[in-house]
Amino acid sequence: MSRIETREQAFRFLFQVGFRTDPVADQLNDFKENNPEVTEDPVFFTDLIYGVINNREEIDEKFVPFLKKWKLERLPLTDRVILEIAVYEILNMDDIPTSVSINEAVKLAKKYGADSSSSYINGVLSTFEKSL
Repeated sequence: MSRIETREQAFRFLFQVGFRTDPVADQLNDFKENNPEVTEDPVFFTDLIYGVINNREEIDEKFVPFLKKWKLERLPLTDRVILEIAVYEILNMDDIPTSVSINEAVKLAKKYGADSSSSYINGVLSTFEKSL
């Protein structure tokens, strides 16, 4: 499984976490059982999901100023999770170029978000990148 596919699986997992109340470890076990391909790159997958979960407040604080008249609470969960993954990668994964993180976030938004999600996410992340 490529990093692109692993990132998508991490997105799907983090999205589901937004709706469930059972412990994340239990959800992760269930997810891996139903999606055995995530074990092909377990370090990247686990780093992404726990990186976002454990640093969510800090990550959100980084991109919220660039939401352009939106509040975090009003942001669709798909867009929020995509932004969180991308910002986590940009801030913590030096082996992934920022442009790749933004490009992959836009691809996820095109696949899972609303019609305007990809351009919105691209704008937020591009502005965030310029602020660094």
